[in-house]
Amino acid sequence: MTQSRLSPSPNPPPSHNVACVQFPRRPHRIIQSLALTLTILCGCTAIPLVDVPSDNQNGRINHLVLHFTSEVFDESLTALTVQSERPVSAHYLVPKLEDVTYPHSTLKVYRLVNEHQRAWHAGLSFWGGETALNDRSIGIEIVNTSQCAPESLEALELPDLESICEFIDYPETQIQLLIALAQDIIARHPDIEPLQVIGHADIAPERRIDPGPKFPWYRLYKAGIGAWPRVEDLEFFRDVLGPGPSTDLVRLTQASLAALGYPIAVNGELDHQTQRVVRSFQMHFRPKNYRGFVDIETAVIALALVKRYRQGSLAPLMERFSSP
Repeated sequence: MTQSRLSPSPNPPPSHNVACVQFPRRPHRIIQSLALTLTILCGCTAIPLVDVPSDNQNGRINHLVLHFTSEVFDESLTALTVQSERPVSAHYLVPKLEDVTYPHSTLKVYRLVNEHQRAWHAGLSFWGGETALNDRSIGIEIVNTSQCAPESLEALELPDLESICEFIDYPETQIQLLIALAQDIIARHPDIEPLQVIGHADIAPERRIDPGPKFPWYRLYKAGIGAWPRVEDLEFFRDVLGPGPSTDLVRLTQASLAALGYPIAVNGELDHQTQRVVRSFQMHFRPKNYRGFVDIETAVIALALVKRYRQGSLAPLMERFSSP
């Protein structure tokens, strides 16, 4: 992997239509859990409690973040479960049958961290005003050996990913298993809205590119997972913006992406941050062209998504950028 990509209230386990392998718990974890259980049980018998459920609450989990591992299965599993100098983890690992290091003849989801526990998968991140995404999300790592030259991603000038990266297709069987898992997670965590099913590149665009431009986001959307613009909204904003260049196009795109949740300043400049955020957005919603430059189609897609999922932000946004 390039620079290695791998460098909460209790919830029931996934439903039985998703094959799941639970990684064995270590003995000290079992002892800790037993001690905690006994403490809770003793506390409940000593303290008289009256349950009055409040209307003013929600779930702790409201994001689903998708990653690729950049490693084969056995290396991915080790990186996600064994202590190291730079420890990482995820709630689930989705293998692929084509991987010679995968030990089974059928695909199974590996559960590495219980959903009520905090996995270390998002790192420094931002989405929709929230910065501690590890606290609010479930992370899924997908075995995929896409890689980029690490030093190129750190360059000041925006690199052409097609020249420094090799992106690998996702097998159909792997995507089918991922869809089943994601549907199950969203059914149990209804606070995960469509715009909160995101990739690592969306929440950390200046340092991450996964799950990459070959990830089938539209396929997931058709299965009820994640966001996608409506055709009629795309046509509407194409007519509104027209074919010609606009001096406010960069600022309009920045404002639209900020309304969607991206970490971007609205300053009208195609700066280092803007190019990387735009590139991540394009990999997600327009993977045929993800060079990171603002164009009419990028602005159209962003506005169409705002109209569908952030309706309250649309009117002030359009009023601000409408022609006099």
